[in-house]
Amino acid sequence: GLLLSWIFKVDIFLSSIICDVFTRNAIKVYMHHDIYDAPLVNDRKQKELFDRVIKYDYLFLPNKKSIKMFKNFFIKNNIESNSSLPELLESGYLKLDFLIKKKKTYNNNIKKSIIIAPTNFLAFPDLVFHIYLETLIDKLITNIDSDIIYRPHPSNRDHPDTLKILQKFENSKRFYYDESVDYFENYMKSFCMITDLSGTAYTYAFFTKQPVIFFSKNENLIKKLEYNELSYFKDRNKVGIVVENINEIINNISNIENVTKKTNNSINLLERDVFYISKSKNRIKDLISKLLI
Repeated sequence: GLLLSWIFKVDIFLSSIICDVFTRNAIKVYMHHDIYDAPLVNDRKQKELFDRVIKYDYLFLPNKKSIKMFKNFFIKNNIESNSSLPELLESGYLKLDFLIKKKKTYNNNIKKSIIIAPTNFLAFPDLVFHIYLETLIDKLITNIDSDIIYRPHPSNRDHPDTLKILQKFENSKRFYYDESVDYFENYMKSFCMITDLSGTAYTYAFFTKQPVIFFSKNENLIKKLEYNELSYFKDRNKVGIVVENINEIINNISNIENVTKKTNNSINLLERDVFYISKSKNRIKDLISKLLI
């Protein structure tokens, strides 16, 4: 990282992770990795993130929902109102455009899997279903005749709890552990996703048009933290269904066709809010061109 300060003649420094060291005299741009306005970090780390993000000149954000979230994030954490804040620009979401384009040439339409893709359980320990994961997988294998694909958050792949799950179910013929970089194939062959508050929920819904089951164990805390004001939580029932126990998950998966029918139209309507869908590459190109003028 420190070597970056010795790289010269760079016009734009663009990153999709928050950096602290940059190339000299470059315009600093952060491209947000999440398609929606899922919580950025837990409350304890908000000020730390704020101090890092304001080092950038511009934030490229996927849609107006994300712009609104960052505006509120800055208002909440810019307590002394003396920080120079980055400009927020709507850029679209490259990852979704890539997936949609790739999907057009995909020929296998057999959907027989369930994706389990929780968020980072170290970041939001009081809101994730981490402690129920082993029981959930066990019940799904016992009660549902489908393949179960467990895709942990990248930050949790080497955690002992994750390895314990892998060890327990590795001999099950219907359990698959997914730590691949590219989730295209596994998402495409699944008929639903189970998550908690992972941002991948909306990428999955818009990309596959299949429903998401949000396993929420603490709706009261979501309200207390005012996360219920975020579109991520307001829109959950538009892309799937919110449940609070494992039995509800089993029941809804057993009747997944009804859930799918309920969400088909609302997923498509919500997707239109991603304004530059299938156009984000050109949008980002235009933004960068304007920054260089």
